[in-house]
Amino acid sequence: MRAFAGSYRRIFASVLAVVPHRDEAEEVVQDVCVVLWEKFDKFDPSTNFTAWACTVAFRQAKAHTRRSRRAAGVTFDEAVMRRIAQVRAGASELLELRREQLGRCLDGLKADDKAFLMRFYAGESTVVEIARDEGRSAAALYVKLNRLRRRLSDCVRRRMRGGVQ
Repeated sequence: MRAFAGSYRRIFASVLAVVPHRDEAEEVVQDVCVVLWEKFDKFDPSTNFTAWACTVAFRQAKAHTRRSRRAAGVTFDEAVMRRIAQVRAGASELLELRREQLGRCLDGLKADDKAFLMRFYAGESTVVEIARDEGRSAAALYVKLNRLRRRLSDCVRRRMRGGVQ
């Protein structure tokens, strides 16, 4: 469940790549949950859960799209579906590479900056709550948050171009 919760956004994005209507995509994600639950015993824990779940999600979304188009009397060319799969796989690889670079960039931050970001993005606390706990103004922490985001974004961009931080 933890792995699923941590992967939910990427799973949903995999479905949205094929099923453009949010309501329909939410229904497909529910189907994906059922399939993931039923097939979890086939998942190899030494591999990447998110990649596996996104593959299942993409296949479920494709099947949903085929059924919908068939019901409406419209067929989707298999070459188009293959191209969508290629684009999705490439995007997934790019996102994974960016995530790895972000991890390296995070490791380069001062410990207190990294702790602040982790606390904020873990959803444990809002900026206002952190400011209150630290005796600082929320405005100052928003400035800090934006500065750190910009710094990490620049770091990831440099690393993706092959530069060193």
